[in-house]
Amino acid sequence: MDHPSKPAKKRRRPAYSCTECRRRKVRCDRTQPCNQCSKQDVAFACTYEEHPRTAPKRHPETRGQSTPEDPPSVDGSSHTSTTSRGIRGTISKTRVFGHGHWMNTLSMVDELSALQPLEEFYGTMFQPENHSHRDEIAAKFISCKKLARDIKKERPSRGCLPADLYQSFPGHHIMDELIEIYFATFESCYRILYFPSFQEDYKIYISRSETARGPFLLQLALLMTLAGTLHGDVNIRSEMRTKGTTWIHIAQTWLSAPLEKDRLTLEGIQVNCLLLLARQVSRMGADLVWISAGSLLRIAMQMGLHQDPDRLEEMSLIQKEIRRRLWYTILEINAQSALDSGMLPMITDADYNTQPPSNANDDELQDSAQDEARKTASPRTISFQSLLAESLPLRLRATRIINSLQEEPSYDEVLAIGNELASACSKAATTIEQAASESNAHSVGFASSFCNHLLRRFPLCLHYQFAVKAKKQPLYSYSQKVCLSAAQDIVLLLEDDIYHRLLLTGGGMFRDLITWGAMLIFLELCPEPGADNSIFVKRNRARQEPLLQDARRIVKYARDRMQHGETNVKVYVCLSMMMAQAEARLDGLPVKEAISQALHESLGICHDLLNTLAADSSPGTTDPVLEPWVSSGLMTPLFADLDSDLAFLGGGNLDMSFLDDGFDPQ
Repeated sequence: MDHPSKPAKKRRRPAYSCTECRRRKVRCDRTQPCNQCSKQDVAFACTYEEHPRTAPKRHPETRGQSTPEDPPSVDGSSHTSTTSRGIRGTISKTRVFGHGHWMNTLSMVDELSALQPLEEFYGTMFQPENHSHRDEIAAKFISCKKLARDIKKERPSRGCLPADLYQSFPGHHIMDELIEIYFATFESCYRILYFPSFQEDYKIYISRSETARGPFLLQLALLMTLAGTLHGDVNIRSEMRTKGTTWIHIAQTWLSAPLEKDRLTLEGIQVNCLLLLARQVSRMGADLVWISAGSLLRIAMQMGLHQDPDRLEEMSLIQKEIRRRLWYTILEINAQSALDSGMLPMITDADYNTQPPSNANDDELQDSAQDEARKTASPRTISFQSLLAESLPLRLRATRIINSLQEEPSYDEVLAIGNELASACSKAATTIEQAASESNAHSVGFASSFCNHLLRRFPLCLHYQFAVKAKKQPLYSYSQKVCLSAAQDIVLLLEDDIYHRLLLTGGGMFRDLITWGAMLIFLELCPEPGADNSIFVKRNRARQEPLLQDARRIVKYARDRMQHGETNVKVYVCLSMMMAQAEARLDGLPVKEAISQALHESLGICHDLLNTLAADSSPGTTDPVLEPWVSSGLMTPLFADLDSDLAFLGGGNLDMSFLDDGFDPQ
């Protein structure tokens, strides 16, 4: 991906000589006026450039975070060992290093007089544009840098991509459709690719495919893997699913190679984000995404994405926006994967000061870059990432409470943060509804479903344990109500035809319907013991009919997932038995007989579905370009896929003890 043109490279070392001495290339004694200017009778022109170390530029923070005061120096002036705006550390090509990094040793001692004789020679090497009598030194230094780059290019980790990877891609017409689908769906909430730059790279790829750069090919392959799950043509979905598995392994191998600086780029970050999303959508190690998300978070912080671009070196408006979008995408991935894995998000809102991305789309961003006066113009469309960013600190805090392994949260604490989550969800729903009414509702359909799913799973997980306790303790009935409402909202996602396709194939968060949602709805369908024979049974069934419809949709959805590659039979079998139990109790029929019948019928259906899947997965359909990867053994799993196991349902026997409070086995 071609990023917007980089700004001119600045001096690596600050200039302390006065402007006249630097112009005449003479030694300056740094007095006011200096001795050289006094001799030349130009004392009036003896001025010094203000350096950020002596006068750090402060920027207002809308997130309420403050920058530590600069420590006083020995001579009483205030400065830090940074070359930019108020950051206590060193910045190198937008990478930020705290005082523990070796680069700070240079910045901390560069004002010592003992090093002043080195300054002129240092400038000769790193500032060849000065054109002094030592141009030969500068030329030799440039030659050394070129040789170093040539040597690094030959290292194995620089060329691990198949040279003919592009030949495994579909025709241009299909690629155009997949690109359009991706930017209309996933890019709505996870802002990873900047469309104008991606489009330029794509045009170059179309004209000269064999010369396309590796990172762009990986971006394109992962994009097609994601969009392929949503394509309307079942044959294209099948082709992209087959090839996407190999493309994911290739991308993972490229990122996992001995880490060189060519991975520490925005392109590398983009490949990483696309890979983690593709792993969840394709159900490939989705339960382990939290581990990889932690590594991605640290790479992003090493590159300075956790520092707002206004604090870093000068860059264009588009570059700033791209960095903010990527940082909040990484935070979102981290929050969602932490919730799924039952682990902590490993970051708090105190660890970063990057401002949320703007509410402008790519076209408006380009216009703003060309005309700064339009930067504050009201956008015409809603930015779902901006909407999600508003509640990110709250959801990170909620995840810590949900997944804390040390302290059990009090119910008052759960209610307090639950109310904040409810307000955030309500605000998002209002904004989405308004956006849908002001524009084409179809254009925001997938985005609104995606955004709602990303938000509403947090109150569901937060209140769940108390919703279960409410079966015996009415004190927690509010949590039961919140969870049931959230579960029904997730069931409504099935009404979105495009998002429905994603739920059929995804792992991780895309499994919420058959875990959290199903449990809450079936718990609600179980009447209190002893109430089955009352005169209100028929009336109770009529009242429960909407829930029964939701339950049937979940059971059908579990069956459909098996048709789309799910190999675990426990989920569909268990949900079928729960459905039979609920209907039997509401109809006053023998529960055990209904459960037994559902067990045999559902298990037979699973056997037939797996037979069909086994027949369809014949080894003769591999793309010849990708065949070396498939046959190399690199793609052979070393252990069972955690996503397809759902071990909480038991091993050889169905361990349903965790449902004893809600289901009467008799």
